[in-house]
Parts: sequence; structure tokens; C-alpha cells
Amino acid sequence: MSSTEEQTSVSSCCITGHIHQGTPEGSFRDLYGLRTYVSNSRSPSGGEKQDVCLLLSDVFGADFVNTQLVADEWARRGWKVILPDVFQGDPIDVSNIQAIMPNLRHKAETPLLQKTGETVQAGGVYAPWLYRHRETVSRPMIEKYVQDLRNDPSTGKVAAIGYCWGARYCMLLAQETSPVKVDVAIANHPSFLTQGDVELITSIPCGIFKGDVDDIMSDSQLDAIEEILRPKLGDKLFIKRYHNAVHGFAVRGDMEDGTEKEQKEDVNKVSMDFVAKHFAA
Repeated sequence: MSSTEEQTSVSSCCITGHIHQGTPEGSFRDLYGLRTYVSNSRSPSGGEKQDVCLLLSDVFGADFVNTQLVADEWARRGWKVILPDVFQGDPIDVSNIQAIMPNLRHKAETPLLQKTGETVQAGGVYAPWLYRHRETVSRPMIEKYVQDLRNDPSTGKVAAIGYCWGARYCMLLAQETSPVKVDVAIANHPSFLTQGDVELITSIPCGIFKGDVDDIMSDSQLDAIEEILRPKLGDKLFIKRYHNAVHGFAVRGDMEDGTEKEQKEDVNKVSMDFVAKHFAA
């Protein structure tokens, strides 16, 4: 799929996972034209600029507690973290998250017939949602939001950190032709990311993180993307593959599974360190 083709299909693994426990520390406010979850460990004063981490969510949107808790983790590094409701009150219903367990044990135990039924059901339910939030609708909205963020006099550098659906849009914000280029882009287990999307990235530091059992992006697809980016970005490209990690592990993993918990914590730490390095550059 090229960067201009519409996204109207989805694998069942895009809508699976676990709901995490915790109380979000941030709050919602109207910001840059969208209802936005804001987590901010400090407030700038005296005209000081503050570096901002813009999180773009998976299909469960800004109200998903898992993503809010991740936003709080990023805010503890001292950055202002914003998570806009780019679906404008129309995320995938979080009740669907329990339909399929994402870890390998449950995948192995699920009968083939059940897997087939879940995939068919997912396609029927989510294809209309993906059409409503296709690129021609979502991209201009995200770009306007980032433009308004950039125009805010309190804004310092901007990193875009995306999960699944949101990961691709973070990479689009790193393209040389983007009207609102960010300073750093992070793509966690991206959905629908193509070689065409990354060909226009020539200078912005990018991190891409995926599991080796991701049903959305194969290892060979990531290899092809790395072949395009590495000659241009060099050490400004950071790629890490997680063994036995599935699609969504950075935000929807099972926190009662020691391996999945470790992977989720590691990918956030590595991402934060990467962003901090390039914010400081």
C-alpha cells in the first residue's frame, strides 16, 4: 500500500490486548482544537520553553487507560506530554480488547476455527471505522494540531511517539516534505507503514520498535524500511526487535506476564532515552 492509499482493512491483532491497572495522573483539556489528555510533571515559567512529546494512540484512542498511563511515564522525564483525541470521540470500543489474548500462550491455545471467526468479525467491525479515519481525514487534522503546537510560544522541541495506528502518522511527520516536521519520531509496532512512507525521511531521527511475531509488520518489511532509512539517517535511526513480542506489546501487553511486562518497560525506556538524546542535540 502506498502512502496515499486508504486504510480500510485490519487484522484482528490490532484490536487485542490487556487493560492495565493504574490511575492516570493527567487530565483532559481543549488544546489546539482537540480534546487532549495532558500529563505534565512541571510547568514552564518566565517564558521558558518546554519540550513536548506528542503521543498518537492506537485504535482505542486517547481515553484508553493504558495509553494514558504510558503518557504519564513519559511525563516523568520532565516533558510535557499530550495525547489528542484524533478520533473525536469515535475510538474502537475498549470492550473488544478481551476478545483475543495477544500473548503467544493464548495464541497457541486458540483453535483455528475461533481464530478465523475472530478475524472475520474484526474485518466486519473495523473496516468501516478505518474508513471513517482514513488518511485523507486524519492526516490534515494531525498536521493542523502539530502546526498549532509549534506556534505555541511555550513549545520547545517536539517528538512524536506513535502506537500501531498512530505510529505511521509519526513517521509521516518526519518526512522532509511535511509542513510540520517534528524533531524526533518514534514508531511502536506500526500499522500500515510502507516503504513509500519512509522514502521522504532524510534527516529526522527515527526509532522503530516491533516484535518478531507481529502479524501486521513482518521482519522482511522492516528490513526493507531499514534499507531505505539507514543510508540517510545513520545512527539517527534506531531499530529494535523484541523476541516473541506481538503487535501492540508496547501499550497492550499482559503485565502479569513477566516477559511482556519487561518488554513494555524496555521499549519505553529505550524510546525515552532516544528522544532525550536528540532533544539535547
